[in-house]
Amino acid sequence: MSEEKPPHLNAKQIREGTQKGLKKYENLSFIEQYAMYMGMAQILEFGLKKLFEEKFGGNLDDMERWTLGKTRVELEKKGLRTDFIALLKEVTDSRNHIAHEILANEALMNGMMNKLNVQGGFSKNQRFLWKAINELEHTCFLFDWTNENNGWD
Repeated sequence: MSEEKPPHLNAKQIREGTQKGLKKYENLSFIEQYAMYMGMAQILEFGLKKLFEEKFGGNLDDMERWTLGKTRVELEKKGLRTDFIALLKEVTDSRNHIAHEILANEALMNGMMNKLNVQGGFSKNQRFLWKAINELEHTCFLFDWTNENNGWD
């Protein structure tokens, strides 16, 4: 009797899964994309805490104040998959920049552009946010798939 092969993903499936997650950002303004991104980052953070609780016996009440970064570090200490930890590091760094810098930078740039009477364009902040959105949706897709297929070991 042969052993069943563990489920796996190919590049096409990952791309399609990520694209599906990106659909919710279509036709949203910059500020709406920002809000959606921050909400999705919080959903991922909660999912990671739930994973920590289930896999490593953590207590959600004790983890309530953990940030995304702290959660990532604690999962890394417990030996969670290094490939996923690397993705989380990128998401955490991007989320921190977006949460603390991007709105202020965008407001400042918009104020300067309005004073110069410059219209339109695609700001550096929009490009950075879109890159971070792609990264986050990619990570969320992989997190969900790995959870559903018990692929953490």
